[in-house]
Amino acid sequence: MKKGMIPKFGMGVALAAALAFGSVPIAKADLDDTLSLTEPRGVLVMPFDQTDNHQSYQLVSRIDAVGLDPVDEAVVATHWSFWSKDCRHLADVLICLTKNDTVVVDPGALVGQLQAPAPRANLPFGSSFDLSGEQGFIVVTSYVASTGPSGLDCVIVSVDDIADDQLVGSWVIADLSTNAAFGNDALGLRHGELPDPSTYIGPDTSGLFVQTFNPLDLGDSDVIVIGLEYDDDTINGTGSGRFIGVEHGPLRDRGTPRVQCDLEFFDDLEVMVSLPDVQFDCALFAPISIDQGDNPLIPASMTLDTPFGGFLNLTRCTVIDLETRDRIPVGEEFAQFLFAFHGQAVGQFGTVVSGKYNSLGQE
Repeated sequence: MKKGMIPKFGMGVALAAALAFGSVPIAKADLDDTLSLTEPRGVLVMPFDQTDNHQSYQLVSRIDAVGLDPVDEAVVATHWSFWSKDCRHLADVLICLTKNDTVVVDPGALVGQLQAPAPRANLPFGSSFDLSGEQGFIVVTSYVASTGPSGLDCVIVSVDDIADDQLVGSWVIADLSTNAAFGNDALGLRHGELPDPSTYIGPDTSGLFVQTFNPLDLGDSDVIVIGLEYDDDTINGTGSGRFIGVEHGPLRDRGTPRVQCDLEFFDDLEVMVSLPDVQFDCALFAPISIDQGDNPLIPASMTLDTPFGGFLNLTRCTVIDLETRDRIPVGEEFAQFLFAFHGQAVGQFGTVVSGKYNSLGQE
């Protein structure tokens, strides 16, 4: 069933979005099989941007119904938790999905949904939210749900009853002022799992790479880095409300900035330029250069001579130790990881690249 529809932005945005989705390479699994962009998972993570002149949509499907007892296959409850880039919890909605179901979500008109069987209809329920003016990320977690005596309910009986390997997703962000858009697959995780950051972004590894076309050619640029954490403590763990200690969530407050990384830029001639440190709390949204917006990663005072492009390299990423208040590597104290995207557009032609990782140690 279809629960929403993306309005027509115009041919440029439609083409850009199609190019963006079509450009994503197919990979079975990545990062030691903890992450998948193409196979069903129980947890999905996606960015969103509802700031001025921006519109986001998220697309989630329940592909078939695998891994559940027949009695539990009828419906799963997906809990959508929205977090701002500065770590505020913005909203929770519950969207129930039947077998082979799909939902399209608009953060500017956000509401929970149920399905009535006859005649088929998608019924809104619960509080509605308008997240206009916000940037951040979404954690979608699927649970086994009870349909009740009537068969029409959708109730999470136990937050411990996770429905893993059920969901696939994707997202798109459009800039209405330039009529360009970019999108990608959702990050797919299993409940309670994150990659080991010491293997990829620790102090002795080569870090997180974010590719870019020539920054001077870009009309749009948004480097997005999401800090994710998991702790199953039922009082002070990650998540919100009844889902504390159950769900993945943002990096918890241990002081600011919650994340700090060294930053370098390598151009197409292998020339390295050292840039100011990257600092953020729960998610970074920043243009790569001053030509695309304020607070760029490459300061206006720096000129890069790169006719084609290159990549940013985030290394030695740290958080604050809970007891000593010293800065320690990401993931040393709790399960944590950093995920990145670069949404970029030349004219109306937009694409997004996912952050890349290399586990080879540095000299």
